[in-house]
Parts: sequence; structure tokens; C-alpha cells
Amino acid sequence: MRRSFTSISLAACCLASQSACVATAPRYAENGSQYGDVVISAQQIDAEHAPNAWELLRQLAPRYTYVEDRSGRAVSINGHRGRSSISLANSESPVVVVDGARIAAVDVLQQMPKDAIDWIELRKGSRGTSTEGTNASAGVIYIHTRSGS
Repeated sequence: MRRSFTSISLAACCLASQSACVATAPRYAENGSQYGDVVISAQQIDAEHAPNAWELLRQLAPRYTYVEDRSGRAVSINGHRGRSSISLANSESPVVVVDGARIAAVDVLQQMPKDAIDWIELRKGSRGTSTEGTNASAGVIYIHTRSGS
């Protein structure tokens, strides 16, 4: 098994002191990190103090910017891209899929309670386009609910 520098330094931190290890450990698990994918497990979701899916993503998926209007309603989710990137219409927004169905408006995430979510998978652009098409160049957010409907 090949280890990255961060996993070795994290292991050294854990050996040095348990309290420091907890403070420096990432808040989300990176499964399949060789592709940049992130899986947020049910245990991590249950441990967070978020009332809904929108707040949960804001806390556990810092790779995106979450935009709200003046009244606090969710407007969009935007990916972080460099200055030299070419930006096409809606190319900055990841595709959000809940139990296999694409979500057209992200304000639905504010109505989805955290307790309804089983796990979340975040895929980077290249892996997202292979499953959801070329309009998923900013990535894909898969939300799997406990009921599956």
C-alpha cells in the first residue's frame, strides 16, 4: 500500500499525542483519494450539528463555494477554479444527484433533513463527466438517502 505524505505525518502525529491528532485530522474521509473523490460516511454525518443537507455540505465539503441570497435561501454551489480556466455557462456548478435523480434547484437541499441522508459522495470533474456527462465538469455531488427514494 502506498502512503501519501499527509497520512505518514498524520500517523506520526497520532503517535506523538492523541489530542494533537484529533485537532489535525481531516473532517471528512477521503476514499479513492487518488481520483480526488471524497466519501462522507453516515457516522460523519451523524456527528455534525447541521439541520439540513445544505448546511451539512457547507461544513463537510469545503471544495465548493455555497451561495445564498439575502434571505438565506440557497442559490448555487460553485467549484473553485483557477484564473486561467475557461468558464462556460453553468460549468462552475457541480451536478447534484439525490438517489439517482438530478436536482434542478439547490434550495431543495435546505428542505432535506440531515437525518434522511445515509452517505454523500463527491466526485471531481473528470470522474463526474464520465458518469453524468460533459455538463458535470465541476464535479458531481451524489447524496444517498436512508430510504432510497
